[in-house]
Amino acid sequence: MDTQIILALCLGITLATPIEQPYLQELSCGQYFYRTLFMDERNDALFVGGMDRVYKLNAANITHSDCDKDMVYIPSSSTVNCISKGKSADFDCKNHIRVIQPIADGSRLYVCGTNAHQPKDHVLYANLTHLARHEFYPGVGDGIAKCPFDPEDNSTALWVEEGNPGGHPAVYSGTNAEFTKADSVIFRGDIFDISTGRREYTFKRTIKYDSHMLDKPDFVGSYEIGQHVFFFFRETSVEFLNCGKTVYSRVARVCKNDVGGKNILNQNWATYLKARLNCSLSGEVPFFFNEIQDIYKSPEDDSIFHAVFATGSNGLSGSAICSFTLDDLQKTFDEGKFKEQATTTSIWLPVPSTRVPTPRPGTCVDDTRNLSDTVLNFIRKHPLMDTIAPHDQKEPVFYTSDAIFTKIVVDSVNAGSYGKDRPFHVYYAGTLDGRVFKISRWTNEQGVYETRLLDVFEVTTPYRVEAMTLSRKVKAIYVTSDHSIKQLSVEVCASRYTSCVQCVRDPYCGWDRESGLCRPKHFSLLQDPAGEAPGICDMSNPKQKVSANFGGSVHLECALNLPSSKDNLASIAWHHLDARGRRTKINFKLSRDKFIMTQTFGLVVLGVNERDNGEYQCHYHSEIVSHYEVAVDAHRCSSPNKTADYQKVYSEWCSEFQKYKSALKTWEKRQNNKCLPKEAFLKSQNSVYRTDSTNPYV
Repeated sequence: MDTQIILALCLGITLATPIEQPYLQELSCGQYFYRTLFMDERNDALFVGGMDRVYKLNAANITHSDCDKDMVYIPSSSTVNCISKGKSADFDCKNHIRVIQPIADGSRLYVCGTNAHQPKDHVLYANLTHLARHEFYPGVGDGIAKCPFDPEDNSTALWVEEGNPGGHPAVYSGTNAEFTKADSVIFRGDIFDISTGRREYTFKRTIKYDSHMLDKPDFVGSYEIGQHVFFFFRETSVEFLNCGKTVYSRVARVCKNDVGGKNILNQNWATYLKARLNCSLSGEVPFFFNEIQDIYKSPEDDSIFHAVFATGSNGLSGSAICSFTLDDLQKTFDEGKFKEQATTTSIWLPVPSTRVPTPRPGTCVDDTRNLSDTVLNFIRKHPLMDTIAPHDQKEPVFYTSDAIFTKIVVDSVNAGSYGKDRPFHVYYAGTLDGRVFKISRWTNEQGVYETRLLDVFEVTTPYRVEAMTLSRKVKAIYVTSDHSIKQLSVEVCASRYTSCVQCVRDPYCGWDRESGLCRPKHFSLLQDPAGEAPGICDMSNPKQKVSANFGGSVHLECALNLPSSKDNLASIAWHHLDARGRRTKINFKLSRDKFIMTQTFGLVVLGVNERDNGEYQCHYHSEIVSHYEVAVDAHRCSSPNKTADYQKVYSEWCSEFQKYKSALKTWEKRQNNKCLPKEAFLKSQNSVYRTDSTNPYV
């Protein structure tokens, strides 16, 4: 039997078992690879794109949806041809829906799928019915360059109603435009007059097979703001190739009214620029998170973007969240220096300002066909900016080595102590192993950003988080994996927080002193999300009296609901105040024979004696979460005559048995090592005695 289980039984500790979590709703219609989401706030509907299917779910409660009735089936029309090219029949040669975008008032949807490696697009009514035979939407039918061939490729697409040439709607996309993946493209399709069906403007795209424009990109998102469309992606960095291959994160920008050049770039963008995104830890040698994984912008706020980044696969594993202001991105393009390489063996250098033509390349003009050949040639050869787009503070919003972030959504909420509300950003970051990190950020009184990890949820574990979206109206986020769709409430209070200290830190929650429960925030409840009211929970944290038997063990719980991680471990400490009032911070590494921290941050005191009398406090970010007064029964020699006496003797036996078992294991390892080669012996010794063992609590 496992040593931890024996110890738990001896101490009377109940091992945690999974319980159904009411704040988390789940819907699964089978393994249909749910990787595309569109939230229709106006009609309380969540549209989900999967394999051969589009679902329209009840956003208020996804479990009230019907997998058969609330779905339209859109199978592949070129399966045989796909299989003949060596692709799998059960995955590759299906129709994976990768684009769902609202048209005009949202009564119709633009949908595009892989269609067995022959992309095809459709227009549907929002009730998931097809258009009538007499209804024709010009330009729809061929999805090439609008969504990917391969369902595993990362792509992005956007339906834009306003600001395009002629005032007509258009589809903007970033994807692969060939079966072989040789042609990566940022694309705008032909523009039609919807009323007449006549094509008014031809498509525009990045220059084909030009690595200076795009080099094996992975697109993660696109947004329209004002007269521009922004694309976010990661790609092989052309400016670093002379020093080796690496991947950089990018933001690209085009003008909506771009119609290309007259003689040069007549089928290509005349305003296309791109710049590197910087998400890094500051220092003499900054540590970069180079690979953007996802991007989010609130529909109500065009001023800021939030993104998740990861390190490269060949280096240290880690992830970070960085935010970028629109002003900084625009300044990079409008005022930053351009980058160039004089020869194929030269290093990349900034272009002198005296060589930049007028009007400045990338500027939106009334008609790009009137741009001079000088301007068009410059932008054809210099699409890359030398200036790097910075994130909005010196450090990332949050970074960790405990997870690889894949998706992100961000909510905004006003909260504060004693009615002094301020805005908080609450970040939800999905991970490779199905967890969702919940992080708050705010500006303190000195105008400096502060951040706190609030919680970590197991949502789609062990499956990767494939897509996320948010409904402020429903107050929920929606998370998908290839197997299921989950709905997670943002107001997770009583079901997650059992202590006042943890409750008041969440901007959505407040502590009810009368009931001793955590509830959704209200002006009558205790709140301190910025951590500026020390001692606010003192009256809600009474001292508990605990009796312990001499020679036995005692378990003291820390009233925290937090995942086991290095970040959380660094924020938690146990203190002992002895009978003389002397305070000691318990060092678990130096006193491992005396004290053990449990996986839930509780304290186990072994071999209790008179010196262990006194107060014990569990601190979280310097605030007292749990408070105990331990009294040790010093009567050792009286004959047992009560149940408690027998329990004391049994506890002593458990303690001795545990010591014996530990000693036996140590002796067995030493005996085995006598027969090992020298290299294996040293490796064994390192694994036994190293201080950074896989158990962070020892």
